[in-house]
Amino acid sequence: MQALPVSKKNRWPQAVAVFASDIKLSHSIFALPFVGVALTITGIAGVTAFQWIKILGCMVFARSFAMGMNRYLDRGIDALNSRTKVRALPSGLVDPRLYLAITITCGMAFVAMSFGLSKLAGFLSPVLLVVLAFYSIMKKLSWMTHWYLGICLGLAPVAAEIALFGRITLPVALVGFAVAAWTAGFDLLYSLQDKEFDKEQGLHSVPSRLGHKAAIWLSRASFIVMICALILSGELAHVGPIWYVGVMVVACILAFEHWTIREAMVTGTSSKINLAFFNLNALVSVMFFLFSALDVYVKS
Repeated sequence: MQALPVSKKNRWPQAVAVFASDIKLSHSIFALPFVGVALTITGIAGVTAFQWIKILGCMVFARSFAMGMNRYLDRGIDALNSRTKVRALPSGLVDPRLYLAITITCGMAFVAMSFGLSKLAGFLSPVLLVVLAFYSIMKKLSWMTHWYLGICLGLAPVAAEIALFGRITLPVALVGFAVAAWTAGFDLLYSLQDKEFDKEQGLHSVPSRLGHKAAIWLSRASFIVMICALILSGELAHVGPIWYVGVMVVACILAFEHWTIREAMVTGTSSKINLAFFNLNALVSVMFFLFSALDVYVKS
């Protein structure tokens, strides 16, 4: 059932609820477990519970800001797309100015929590917000937008290490690179749904530029790059065998993801894309974190 438009009474609480639903707040889970993965190979024992809470807050507020800006800047385009016109802004559920105010508030909360982690993280946080906000503009500039989105999510493990330890190590950088490749891979599949719309509106994506078959093959290549990056990260961090079992599990899930939407190679899209995008990719991040944490536990 579609939510009712935000009324003047209880305006902010209702708008926040609509905002959280619109940006799918629960999907913050995608990149968060990989932050945990990065910390398992760089010094998880030294991270306090309070620091974990602040890292979680930073992740949620940064993603909420990024998604909010994306929805706000794309509200005109979303209104023209049959798939996205039911979103909060194009459907008139909430005032755009209020939506933007909530988005900016999330950005300010991210900056505040970043300073709570370290001064370095705090001073770098506005730069990260600019990077995240630029995604909506990137879609109008280049079909490399899928990899730009990947970079946005891939920065999460690296940013966490900088915030907590003031450094960037190669194993963690490789985890971030793996997340970037993985994100680009599943975004390529998700963008199959808008191939024709993107062409009509002059928006840039691999499906609209190179076709659906190229998008699927590039998605497969991106997933392979992710697996290779995780293996190399494990080698450099001198992990145990359980890490590599986790990599194999991730590879199987990603292979199953492509098998699930196999009809897209012929038809150009699939009715199961949402299942593959949301459920299987959430499983990838959670499962790999569990294996990496178990590896550290067994070794300790």
